[in-house]
Order: sequence, then structure tokens, then C-alpha cells
Amino acid sequence: MKMQLKYFVVLLSVVCIVLLYFLSTLSQPIIIALHEVPDYEGKQVIVEGTVTEHHITTFGGHIINIKDMDNQSNFEVIIFVEEKTTVEYGDKIKATGKVQKYNDEWEIVVNDARLVEILQKWSNITFPLWQLAENPSKYAGININVTGMVDRDYDSYFYLIDSEERHSVVVYYDSSRFHNFTQGDRVFVRGQFVYDEETLRFTINVEEEKHRISVVETE
Repeated sequence: MKMQLKYFVVLLSVVCIVLLYFLSTLSQPIIIALHEVPDYEGKQVIVEGTVTEHHITTFGGHIINIKDMDNQSNFEVIIFVEEKTTVEYGDKIKATGKVQKYNDEWEIVVNDARLVEILQKWSNITFPLWQLAENPSKYAGININVTGMVDRDYDSYFYLIDSEERHSVVVYYDSSRFHNFTQGDRVFVRGQFVYDEETLRFTINVEEEKHRISVVETE
């Protein structure tokens, strides 16, 4: 009888451990793609995306828009963080929070800034001009890095072309900060890719402190 009771206690312990493990997996955030967010209302999820827009609210919260740059659907989701983070346009981030619908838009509420992780800084991501040309709206609003040749340089802007001279983009810059290059130089441009409503075209604006134009040294 005592032996049977002993086995029963052991079996019950094992069942309890398995049950607790199962319950713990249910409470763990689920890794999902951005386009799957509407299917997980009220649940804790983990998502990844590129920051296309962000601003601080009057109450100190941080609203961050992210897009899946690897998916042709360009699905965007709002991340609401209850405190300020250090993200920048073009950063690739991972966020953990609860899915909810607010003002007919899907958002993920993050209650701790530490649950927003920067996977890759925009300054470490480089795009070729042909990639921007294929789908420019996909990159609109984000900080980017590109390399190319200076062509037709003017006082406050120049044309950046690729080595095949197939693609080009206008780069606007502050000549008081940057003018250490001449036509024909190969340069590294770090700026914001934006849509100019007056000229109806996409441009790269080099205007913030972290933006740069550097001549690529050649051997």
C-alpha cells in the first residue's frame, strides 16, 4: 500500500510539473509577423520591424510606427511605449507587448521601455540605389545609408548616381557643414529618404546632426 502511494505521489508530481510548464508556455509572448497582429487581440506578442515614424506624446509616452521591410505588403503597426525610448528612424527593433485596437488602428502596448530592443541601428544598414528605385515608397521617411558618385553638384544639392549610371537621386545638404567633395567623387551619404511634394520626387535630406556626407577613400 505504501509503495503504491509512493508511486502515486511521484506520478502526481510529474503531472503537476507538465501542467505548470504547459500553463507557462501559454503565458509567454508569441513571436508573430506584423500582418498577423489583428489575429492576436488581447494577447502578448513579440514583433520585429523598421521604425518609419516616431514621436513623444504630451504625457511622455512614445508612439513608434514600424514596418516589415522584408514583406511586400508593407504592413505597419503602431507601438505605444509608456515611456521614451532611444529608437530612431530606420532602426530595426523588436518589441514585446499586448495587442489592442485603438481608434480603429492596431497597436501593441509596451509597459516597459526595456521591452523595446534595437536589433540593428539604421547607421549600420546600407541600401544600394537600385533597391530604393524599385520601391521608393517602402523607404519613405526613414534614415538610410547609400553610396554613389557625385554628379551635377550645386550650392545646396547634388545628384547621386550609381556606378552604372542607371539610377540617381537628389541629395539636399547644408553647404556650410559639408562641401569637402567635388563632381566625380565617390561618397557615402547618410540622410533621410523623403518624398518632396513640390517636385513630386523622392530625395535624400542631409540636415540632422547625425547625418553625414563622406568621401570614400580609394586606393
